[in-house]
Parts: sequence; structure tokens; C-alpha cells
Amino acid sequence: MTESNGTTGQVPPPEGGQAPEAAPRRKRAFRPEIQGLRAFAVLLVAIYHIWFGRVSGGVDVFLMISAFLMTLSFTGKIERGVRIGWTELTKYWFHVFKRIMPLVAIIVAGSLVLTRLFMSPDRWLSIMHEAFSVTFYYENWFSIVNAVDYYASDSGAASPLRHFWSLSIQGQIFIMWPLLFALGSLLVRKMGTKVRPVLATIFAVVFVTSFAFSVYYTYSNQTAAYFNTFARLWEFAMGSLAAIVLPWIRVRTGVAAILNWVGLLAILTCGALLDVEGQFPGFIALWPTLAASFIIICGQSTTKWGADRLLKWKPLVWLGSNSYGLYLVHWPLLVFYLTITGREKAGFFSGVVLLALSIGLAYVLTKLVDTPIRKWKWAETKRWRAGVVILGCIALGVGSVLAWQARIAYVTHKIEANADKNNPGAEILDPDYTYKGDDNPGLLPTALTRSNDFAEVNGLGQQCDKDKDFKKDMHGLSGGECYRVVKQDHPSKHVVAVGNSHTEQWMTALKQKAQDDNWDLTFVRHPGCFFTSTQDNWFSGACQEWLPQAEDAIQDWHPDNLVIQSTFSSYDGAAEGIREGTEDQVRKWTSEGVGVIGIRDNARFAQSHTECENKNSFEDCTFPHATAGTEDPTSAWRTEIPGYGSLDMDDLVCPDGACPPAVGNIYTYIDDNHLTATYVRSMQKFFDQRYDDAAQVSEDAMAQAGGQPS
Repeated sequence: MTESNGTTGQVPPPEGGQAPEAAPRRKRAFRPEIQGLRAFAVLLVAIYHIWFGRVSGGVDVFLMISAFLMTLSFTGKIERGVRIGWTELTKYWFHVFKRIMPLVAIIVAGSLVLTRLFMSPDRWLSIMHEAFSVTFYYENWFSIVNAVDYYASDSGAASPLRHFWSLSIQGQIFIMWPLLFALGSLLVRKMGTKVRPVLATIFAVVFVTSFAFSVYYTYSNQTAAYFNTFARLWEFAMGSLAAIVLPWIRVRTGVAAILNWVGLLAILTCGALLDVEGQFPGFIALWPTLAASFIIICGQSTTKWGADRLLKWKPLVWLGSNSYGLYLVHWPLLVFYLTITGREKAGFFSGVVLLALSIGLAYVLTKLVDTPIRKWKWAETKRWRAGVVILGCIALGVGSVLAWQARIAYVTHKIEANADKNNPGAEILDPDYTYKGDDNPGLLPTALTRSNDFAEVNGLGQQCDKDKDFKKDMHGLSGGECYRVVKQDHPSKHVVAVGNSHTEQWMTALKQKAQDDNWDLTFVRHPGCFFTSTQDNWFSGACQEWLPQAEDAIQDWHPDNLVIQSTFSSYDGAAEGIREGTEDQVRKWTSEGVGVIGIRDNARFAQSHTECENKNSFEDCTFPHATAGTEDPTSAWRTEIPGYGSLDMDDLVCPDGACPPAVGNIYTYIDDNHLTATYVRSMQKFFDQRYDDAAQVSEDAMAQAGGQPS
């Protein structure tokens, strides 16, 4: 995307493979159709992003063109007898990164500022991490590790830096490709053979190997293959091969004009006709890359009706000169516009404005930053000077992240240092409590860490299968489905908690109580599954398999208490009920002498408090819910089912009949249905008391019924 303009003039390889050192350097002619092709490709990328939320295949054309232009340069050097050794390699690396990094640093710094101003705090941390990956050109691998969905339907929910995946691959190629030219240069010198056949062989091997891997990996893991550098090498290799064989190919004028149109139309229709999102970069990516090859190899047809005349259109060529900037700015502008407006896609008129604004900003950045740095003779004359520019760009990108992180760390430390005084959480609901903290203190967990403040993050203990002292049959449960949360040498009681994340969120309080009361505490879980019946888990085969395994394991363990989720609140906040199979489970275990403690489900909402706070005032984000101010639907079981005790904490989550985003200066929820571990921790006193009451009811009722808990 950032190499110099296309050329036609090529020095033919001399006999013996190399020209003498003094061979004159022939000036390469400007090829406007390649510049126009760049503009055409970047326009497709922007148009598909803005209006269709899809991938166009234009990036594949970019990648190929960058390799084509790089290969022209290195091939010409080798043919002129220039030795591609360490000096030449480092000269190139310093030169190219000095040219491409300034705009990257500016976009990264600008995106971080806009992220701070307009994006939800729960997204800050991931975007800061991504900014590091962008600055050091490994964003594509960052996307793979973090399982990024590049095709998410809501572009406003995407990262403003996501499009840097292709530039990261390109930056990696700018490091790897010169090494291949150095190998070619060495082979030419040692073997005394011609330059182009040697280079053609090298890049043909790269093409075949990478293409085979790309086809296989795209089939087996397409989402990861999309970002994988090695699955993309063949596209660069194709560009290199096109540059190498260019002097050997002669295409008749009429045929060239036809092939130019074929290539242009193929690129234009690629995103519309092909499943780019589901099948790239496998063999189907040959469509846009071969199409670009037709245009590059055929060149200027000299006919009045050839597609090259369109590509040589001055406005398109002008846009090609600003294509790098356009690619960089269009995506962040789109993401921030959609974030601010709350839309998933841009409309026609807003899209036109975004595209025009992107082109204008690209022109300004190119004119005021990119072009002056490219022409800056001081930075170009010595490698260390180019290195200074590169370090300055790294300092801007990384420094923006570090400065922001330092500010966050300072504010967080200040809040946490006064937490005992300023952040009582549920304690403030105690009638005997008097708040003596500061006015308008910060909230905990901080906005940055709020989305990760869950029980699992704070530790669930050791997986059962890795605990040498846990010599009980797992009955097929995997390590991640069973945890020794607390183990005691001489426990007073063995408690097992079972369920999904809505049971898990109470492990923060259960763990503390187990430690205080000398319990053994085991947690059996499966995300999204209900400890009810196989019929109730109809939606998941994995859940239907997990349920009997959990039942068999608990049967063997025969705990004193079994902690379950007793009710289920609807996701829209309108209702609460008891899932099919819950009562059967309660009766089953109590009949076997196991006291069952049912924790009432907490309120769930149609949107999270965080989402509400991004669009409204904090005070406007107190949500109504069916559970607020109503009785636990299972409370009657306390008398109907001996051995059952109900535990209701909802009045502390939703005091006074509604559910606020924070109580006692502590956020209550991490999302639209899970409580923060910090708020659960603030409820510890109430939880302990209510758990003891529920357990006492369970034991008393069981004793009166003639049973005895084990």
C-alpha cells in the first residue's frame, strides 16, 4: 500500500546473470494505471465497509501491488550488480518504515483519544492492547489470539484499529521479502546464473507452499486463516512473480484491453459475487489477485476503449496518491460515527459524508505529514536518522498508551486507597450504617476493570482433576467443570455448588464463608447449562451430557449442602419463574439427606447499565425488574419440602424496588445479567447471615421430618 508508484521500464537481465557494478540505472517510467488501481481497490474497501459491512477483496489487491513494486526495485538492483547484503537490507528497512510509520502513529494516537471520549470504558483496555500490536506490526496475530470476528455485523462494536491487520502483514512482508532477495542475490553470485529465473524459482516455491497451506487452513479454521501471515504469503508471491516475468510477456493491444476490462470487472464484482467472508484467503482469493495481475501485466493498452484509460483518469490517479491515508482513516471514522450514533450501519447520505471526510483527511495527512517525511533529505541520508523518525513514531503510539494507562493507574490507586471509607457497597443498606466518606468519590470496580470483575477472575481454586488430594470419581466431568474452591484438613462441612455463571457469581461470597466456617467447598459448573432436567437443557447436547455426570458425581460425594440456582429471571426483565426440573432436583436431594440451598436468580435486563450509561445520565440507568420488591417464588418450599432453604439477595441488588447501576459507590453489574465480584464481596455480611438462616431452616425441617443431613 505504501511502495512508490508503478513503473514499466525494466533492465533486461544480462548474460551470466549480472551486469557489471557500473551498469547505468535506467529510470523507471510512471505507470498511472497502477496508481489508479490502488485508488480503485481502496475505494472498494471503503465502500464495502461503510455501506455493506462486508469485505470486498480490495485488500488482496493491495497486498499484491505492494509486493509487485518492491520486487521491481530489488530485481533491478540485483540486475545492476548491487549486492543485497546487510547494508542494503538495513537501508531498505529503515527507509520503508520511516515512510509508513508516521501516519500509523498519528492514527493510533488519534484513535486512542477518540476511544477515551466516545467509547465505553469496558472497551478501553482491549483497544490499548491492540494499539501496541498495531505500533509493532503484529495486529493480525493479536486478532487471532483474541478470536476477533472481522465480519461482525455491527461495525460500531468493532475496534477502530481492526483494519491494521493487513498493514501488519504488509509490515512483516517488508521484513521477510528482502531476505528472500538477499538469498536470490547470493545464489546469483555463487551460481553465476541469471537473476530472474533464480528469483522466479524462489517465489514460485513460496507461492506453492503458502497457497497449499492457505487452502488447507482456510478450510479448517477460516477465521484465523484470514489474519494468518503464512496463509497470505502467496498473494505477495504472486505480485513478485508478476514483476519478475513482466519482461518476458508480450500481450497484443486488443487482448490487453480486453484483459484489463476482465480484471477490473472481476475486482469490482469480487465482494458481491464471492463469499469473501467465509472463503478467503483460500483458493477463491485467486479471483481478485489474478484480476489485478491481468491489469499489471497488460499495462497500458493504448486503445481508446481499454479499462486502463479509466484507471489513468486523473482524479483516480490523484486518489491513488492518497490511498494509504484513505485506507488508514476511513475505518476509524466509520467506527466512531457508528459508536456515537448507536447505529450498526451507515445510511446513504451519512456514508457519502464519511467517505468525503475520509478522502479530505487522507489528503491533509498525505500533504502535511506523509509527503514531507518522504522527501525529507535529512532523514534519508543516514540510517540512524531514519531510525530517529521510527523511534519517534513508536514513542507517539506507545507513549499515548502508556500515558493513558498511567493516568488510569493514578486514578484507580486514589480510589482504592480510600475504598474502606468511600465504597461501602451493600453495607450502606444496613440501617445502622452511616456514610462518612467523600462527596462524589469514584466507583469500584473502576470503569476499566468493571467488565472483568467476576468470580472466576478472582480465582475458583484448583481444578478437581489436578488436585492430588481429590480422590473422588469425576464421572466424566472435565477439569474445567469441577473446582476445589476451598479444601480443609478437617472440614466441618462439605458443600457443593452446582450450575452455570449465575451460581458462579456467588462463589466470591461462598468461598469466603467456606474459609471462615472451615468447609470443604466444591464447585461443579458448565457455562449456559441448568441443573434441572435434560428436557430443560434441550438447547445443548453438551448440557444434556453434563447434567447426569454432575448428578452422579454429587451422588457419590453426598455433601452436607447442595447450593443451586432456584429461579430464573427473564432476559427482558419482565418476569421470573422456576425452570422445569428444579423442584424435582430439590426433592431428589433432600430425600437423600442433602440439605439444598436455593439462591434466587438476580435480575437480568434488556441492556446493560454500562450501555445505558454511555447514552444517558447515570441517574437515568436505574432499571425496573420483576424481582425487585417481590417474594422469592420458592419461599413456600421451605415448609413444603423438608431440607430446602431459600436464599434471596435481590433486595440488596435492587433496593427500593429498582436496580441502580451502583449501590454504595460500587457497581452492581458487569453486564446485563452478572453481578460484579466487588459488589458480591460487599454483601458478605448479609450473605453469611442469610445462608445460615437458610441452612438452619433446611436442617430443622429435615429433622422434624425424621431425616438427618449427612
